[in-house]
Amino acid sequence: MSFKVAFIGAGSIGFTRGILRDLLSVPEFNEIEVAFTDISQHNLDMVTELCQRDIRENGLSIQIQSSTDRRVALKDAKYVICTIRVGGLEGFATDVDIR
Repeated sequence: MSFKVAFIGAGSIGFTRGILRDLLSVPEFNEIEVAFTDISQHNLDMVTELCQRDIRENGLSIQIQSSTDRRVALKDAKYVICTIRVGGLEGFATDVDIR
């Protein structure tokens, strides 16, 4: 089954990597297209490299498309997963304090 899944805010290592790992654990999804987009090129590169390594080590042939241009990543996507962290790290710190 081939379709495209795009991740907005893919620079979030924990969320992006975990959700992608969950998707790829479904045998029918082993040939999907994956696109990442984020406003941070540095974070995007880092997460793409880690996830691509996970894909390769599991014997899959998926090649992640990554871009800071949201339109490129979203083009022809059947599903869009938003993993942005509202408020950045400062917002995350507030979330932790609230607990």
